[in-house]
Amino acid sequence: MNRPATVYHAPLTAAADAETVSGRAARLVDAVLRDLDLPHDLPLAYHLQDHNRRRAEEQFLGWTVPVLDGLRQRGHALTTLAPAAAPQGDGVGVPLQDAAVPFVSLARDAHDAPGLLIGLRLGCHPRSGLAGAVRATALACASADGKRALQQGVQPRIERTVCGGCGMCVTLCGNDGVRHNGHVAVIRPETCLACGDCLAECHTGALKFPAGGGDVLQERLGAYAAAVVRGKPGRGVWLAFLLGEPLHRAVNLARAAALPDLGVMAAADPVALDLAAAALLEAAAGPGWAAGCDPDHGPARDPLAAVREAARLGAGVALAPRIVTVG
Repeated sequence: MNRPATVYHAPLTAAADAETVSGRAARLVDAVLRDLDLPHDLPLAYHLQDHNRRRAEEQFLGWTVPVLDGLRQRGHALTTLAPAAAPQGDGVGVPLQDAAVPFVSLARDAHDAPGLLIGLRLGCHPRSGLAGAVRATALACASADGKRALQQGVQPRIERTVCGGCGMCVTLCGNDGVRHNGHVAVIRPETCLACGDCLAECHTGALKFPAGGGDVLQERLGAYAAAVVRGKPGRGVWLAFLLGEPLHRAVNLARAAALPDLGVMAAADPVALDLAAAALLEAAAGPGWAAGCDPDHGPARDPLAAVREAARLGAGVALAPRIVTVG
């Protein structure tokens, strides 16, 4: 019988200095490692995910680099997972039964790594719901072919006669998924993750997503995350920061307010971490915390659809997690 998983939580706000945040994060990771009782010499492949905006990235590195240093001192050999531009054909196929995709293609370094550390800044996306541990795991560990499979048929298109050419979607896309051709914005299919950030920022309505694409994307993300976690039972650590980004601007005044600062979370179960984050968000902001996940005026989507799919496929425990507060 499944038991609730444990998620460690350190309440903080974005006003906390980097040393305080990184110190809390290191304590949370140590707590997870004690629970897992991993060998001190277990090699860990890691991926740190933040929006690719310079000031936000610098802040994020200030929080996470000391955590990596602590892991090295503990004896873990660390290697980085290959970036999104990993060579085509370097994937390992993993079959999945009863999933939205019959098999997934994982990057070889992610597939072969003895252990895993995923660090991320938690957010919310129109198409991929809660941008948490499940989503980060899928995107960090998919091969180049796998990323193309995730994106196939769900990427947006831009109506050139409507696009005003302001370039804000280009500026705010953290994945280099949209470029400006000198007149209007153009989607880059090789790098667009179909997350929906651009949709939330477009004030002209030029961006259009295929009907039902968000649901398909979430199912695929859940499947990819499950394939990763099932291959490393009890050998993964997830670290999430729910703290505001510096100088984050939105041009779309109808966009929902930023998610509240809730601190740092860590767990050995990505499903439990995302469920804990959702519970904390609902307690802080009410049931409408996920309103920012659907700014395109379509029917309300389940922001945890990818998380539930990952749990169904064995990526973690779907029960309400036990949240342990660490001061």
